[in-house]
Amino acid sequence: GYPDQFCKENYNLTRVPRVESYRGFVFASLSDEVPTLSEHLRDARVMLDMMADQGGDEGLEVLRGHSTYTYDGNWKLQAENGVDGYHVHGLHVNFAMTTQNRERIRAGDNQIKSMDVSQLGNLEAGFFDFGNGHVVLWGDWPNRGDRRPNFHMYDTWSKEFGEVYTHWMIGKLRNTLIYPNVFLMDQMSSQIRVFRPIAVDKTEVTIYAIAPKGESPKMRAHRIRQYEDFFNASGMATPDDLSEFSYAQHAYQGRLARWNDLTRGVKFLTKGPDERAKALGINPDYSGGKVEDEGIFLAQHRHWLNAMQK
Repeated sequence: GYPDQFCKENYNLTRVPRVESYRGFVFASLSDEVPTLSEHLRDARVMLDMMADQGGDEGLEVLRGHSTYTYDGNWKLQAENGVDGYHVHGLHVNFAMTTQNRERIRAGDNQIKSMDVSQLGNLEAGFFDFGNGHVVLWGDWPNRGDRRPNFHMYDTWSKEFGEVYTHWMIGKLRNTLIYPNVFLMDQMSSQIRVFRPIAVDKTEVTIYAIAPKGESPKMRAHRIRQYEDFFNASGMATPDDLSEFSYAQHAYQGRLARWNDLTRGVKFLTKGPDERAKALGINPDYSGGKVEDEGIFLAQHRHWLNAMQK
């Protein structure tokens, strides 16, 4: 489609060796010596299905605008944080208390209707390790009925996809890490988060809100308000995370303490699929039974170590 005078040789463009897509999500590799996308994703693809299926016949769209920010820390801090259920109660207590107080003050006139994270540890939750570094942190929502913009589709989708799949799709929060640097988050709102290392101690993060095409103006506004409430550098959660990244990076300079203990929850770890995974029809390498378990980090670092040793 370029005009005749366009000379590709003037732009030093290099063909990307491998490009594949799945459900509209495009993946590229700068090396040709990689497995197929299907082999790479394994059953993490089911988490992509759950995001894509919410778009119905029209599909999903990336909303206009995005947020890009940097933090002073290694890229693996973001990879850990996005699937860390343990930090929510302590670090994001400001978000939980503020939204609860807003509920009391505004009562029926509360337009944002934020998801309640204060009870996350008291409900069914856990994680799956899909191999290749891919993991998902999941948990039931205590107040999903009037909070999820598309929860009114529950009965319709239950008939189309089945009760179990639908409950996982819109009845649970899911933070899915497609290793090494892409998150598909479906919780306070829905987003794609991409992060890339600039230096060993500096990382750039870009987040994009996503939503079903053709969504009603009321539901779209609801979704965006929830997104703004929690995410972005101006939200009530992201600044806290970025601050902790900086503190953690600083602490890692204490080289006499060589190791972090990541054994929390090892007694709850199941090799292979647990009963919930079997009901969903997926076959993870490991299943975790608590949202605070740290085995989800071992899954990432195990793959990172294998990659570094090749």
